[in-house]
Amino acid sequence: MDLDMAHVRAFITAADEQHFGKAAARLHLSQQALSKRIRRLEELLGARLLDRTSQSVGLTEAGARFLAPAQAALDAADAAAAAVSAARRPLRIDVLDERLTPIQFVQRWVDLDEDVPLEVSMRHGLANALPALRRGEIDVAFGRVHALDVPWHDEFACRPVRLEPLVLLVGAGHPLAREVSVTLADLAGVPLWTPMGGGVGEWTAFLRDFAAAWSLELDPSGPALSLDYLVDAVAARAGAATLLGAGMSVPTSGRTRTVPLVDPTPVYPWSAVWRRDRPHPLLGRLLDVAQGPGHARDLAAAAGPVWLPAADRAGLGL
Repeated sequence: MDLDMAHVRAFITAADEQHFGKAAARLHLSQQALSKRIRRLEELLGARLLDRTSQSVGLTEAGARFLAPAQAALDAADAAAAAVSAARRPLRIDVLDERLTPIQFVQRWVDLDEDVPLEVSMRHGLANALPALRRGEIDVAFGRVHALDVPWHDEFACRPVRLEPLVLLVGAGHPLAREVSVTLADLAGVPLWTPMGGGVGEWTAFLRDFAAAWSLELDPSGPALSLDYLVDAVAARAGAATLLGAGMSVPTSGRTRTVPLVDPTPVYPWSAVWRRDRPHPLLGRLLDVAQGPGHARDLAAAAGPVWLPAADRAGLGL
C-alpha cells in the first residue's frame, strides 16, 4: 500500500489541532481540500480515522492506532527530503560568541578549504542555540552540553571535541607574569576579575563552579565585552588578572602575559551538538577539523591531570 504523505500530513495536523479550520489554516489549504485529502486516506485504508462535528475533530479507534506510526512515517519522509536539500545548502554553525574557541574550529576549516559552504551565527549560549537546532535554523552548535538544565538527550546527539585548558591572563607587570606556570593551590588569594555582564551563561557558570571548588576570589563586575577590551583592561589595571581559554586568540601586544594553570589543569569541555534525525552532510568534516585525539578519555589523557565540574565529568564518563 502506497501512502501519499500529503494525505498523512493532513490527517496528523487535523488530529493535532482537533479542528478542521485551524488545521486547514496551518497547512495553507481550504477546509474542503483538507477534508478531501483525509477522505482519500480513509478510503485507501478502508477505515474512518476521524470523527467530525461542526465544532471539533476526534480520533476514532482506528485513527488512534494509526496516529503514531503515521507520525513516524511522516518524520522519516521529512528527514529524507531534508537530507537531499541539506546537501545543496551551507552548513549553518553556531559558535556562541566571537571570543570563544569554536570560532577557531571554523577558521581552521576555512584555512583548509576556503570554498567550504558554511554560515556562522552567535546565539551567546547553548541554551539559546538548542531551540534553533530544533527548528532547523542551524545544523550544529558548540557548547558545554552536560551542564544544561534542560532535557536534550532524546532529541540531540553530541560529541566532545575539546577539553580547553584555562590560562591566567595578567599584565606584564603583574607578580605572576614571569612564572612558567601557576598551581591551583597558588592561585588561591589572587584576585580574579571575570566580568560576567551579558556573558555566555555556560562559561560564567563554569567559572563560578571553578571558583567555589578552589576557594578563588572572583570579581564579576562589569560587562563581558570583546576580547580586545578585556586584554586592554587587564593591561591597564595594576595587579589585574583574569581567566581565559587557552584557545582564545589573545592580541600579542607585549602588555600582557598568559600563564598556564596546573596541578591540576582546569579545562573547559567543548562539545558539538546536532539533531539526531537530521545531520548535515558536511557535519562529519567539521567534526574531523574540530576534534582532537578522539573520545573524551583520549582528550583528557592528552591534557594530563585535569579539573572539571562534577556534571561535566559525569557526562563525559571521566
